[in-house]
Amino acid sequence: MIKCFISLFAFLIITWECMAQGCSDAGFCSLNYHNTETKNEASETKNSLTIGNVFGIGDGNTFVNVSWITYNRQVSSKVYWDTKITSNYASGVLANNFNIGDVFSNISYTFLNTEVKKESLKFLAGIKIPLTSGNDKAGDNPLPMAFQSSLGTFDALFGILYGIKNWEFTNAYQIPITRQNKNTFLKEYSESNDFPSTNKFERKTDILLRAAYNLKKITPHLSLKPNLLAIYHIGEDSYEDIFAKRQTLTGSKGLTINANIIANYSFNNRGNIDISLATPLVVREIRPDGLTRKFTIGIAYMFSF
Repeated sequence: MIKCFISLFAFLIITWECMAQGCSDAGFCSLNYHNTETKNEASETKNSLTIGNVFGIGDGNTFVNVSWITYNRQVSSKVYWDTKITSNYASGVLANNFNIGDVFSNISYTFLNTEVKKESLKFLAGIKIPLTSGNDKAGDNPLPMAFQSSLGTFDALFGILYGIKNWEFTNAYQIPITRQNKNTFLKEYSESNDFPSTNKFERKTDILLRAAYNLKKITPHLSLKPNLLAIYHIGEDSYEDIFAKRQTLTGSKGLTINANIIANYSFNNRGNIDISLATPLVVREIRPDGLTRKFTIGIAYMFSF
């Protein structure tokens, strides 16, 4: 088991130099469906707080650091409610920019959870609320989406998770309710050619498919979960050019596949830490939303009370 982990970790390190294209949003790929097993030692706790951070290198060698805090409440034996607030710091050739990002609020419901067959079925529904319009500027100069802390759109979130023994299969959707943000960046007026124009940017829906496997615990406190994550962007995004005509961003439609591994270490019944590494296997030609990453490393600490 240790050899498998070392091999996968080495693979992730080697392929970091590829052009990664991360999740469609900070939070969409890590929506929590929760465990609702009645014999969980920490089941007496109804609340938890999670503090997390993900960093990587984006378009134009922009350093990106995304932080978040999540509050979770166990409403009943089958229902959980999560609220997450994000922020983003981006540093690169055009600017250093920090701002708050989005609020994610979602409900997860456990429809089926059997101990004998080790089978589970869970549903999730939620919304993403932008706290900015996606049009931060450096002085009077508009910044591309790679420097923005939010996509600037209201999105609906839906998901379903099916588990069987050690396997988990997830299908989720992120659907823009308001498709246009207020970004005003046009590459014709920029000092850099590394970023596509996103003036009055409109983006399409994302569909997520994930297959994950919970490996046997290495120690009583340490567990590993390798997974493959596929995101399909159903259409070409678009923007308004310098003549106020809508132009399609060719190559923005298509498939992204990432390999990911998550290590979880439990300190006690009420605290644990997650560390995740990810690298791309398949990428799209262009990510105008600014979410391209050459690598991603994430860490999150959760405390139950």
